[in-house]
Amino acid sequence: MFKIVVFFVMTFIYLSFGGEKKEKSAVLEISDSTYPSVKVVYDWNLQGPEAVNQALNYISNHLKAYSQYSPFEEVKIVVVSHGPEVAIFTKQNYQKFKEVIERMKSFSEGYGIKFYVCYNAIRALGFSQEDVLPIAILTPAGVAKLAALEEEGYRLVPAVVHNFKAVKQKYGKKK
Repeated sequence: MFKIVVFFVMTFIYLSFGGEKKEKSAVLEISDSTYPSVKVVYDWNLQGPEAVNQALNYISNHLKAYSQYSPFEEVKIVVVSHGPEVAIFTKQNYQKFKEVIERMKSFSEGYGIKFYVCYNAIRALGFSQEDVLPIAILTPAGVAKLAALEEEGYRLVPAVVHNFKAVKQKYGKKK
């Protein structure tokens, strides 16, 4: 009898502390309060208009998070563009960035996303109000608009665009 008890105790200790362990994974946090209703402002000060599509992917992921994990909550999103990417909002560059601009239009029409564009940055590139596409809402100074929106309760989300493709090639999961 003693041998049987010792066997079970030793088996318990082995399995509990040193036996075959399953590798643990990260926990996916999902609850009723994962994503509460919120107003956010994306701060775009990107390297150029080529980065806008990636910045839109972040907004798309934001919207997807709400539709999948907090479908009964609301998210209100606006963008303040005040860097070199403002060139994408000009009539002159429409053909070159047509797909991305149409994507912004669909975000605006489908989700009510507003795109505030810094008039100082537009003028720094040599453009005038007449040169800007109607998707843009010109604001005298982008940084001032950011501050005003934060005062209205918007949460600031900085848009930092990275080259994920290069990182994936170097560090991504290997097959």
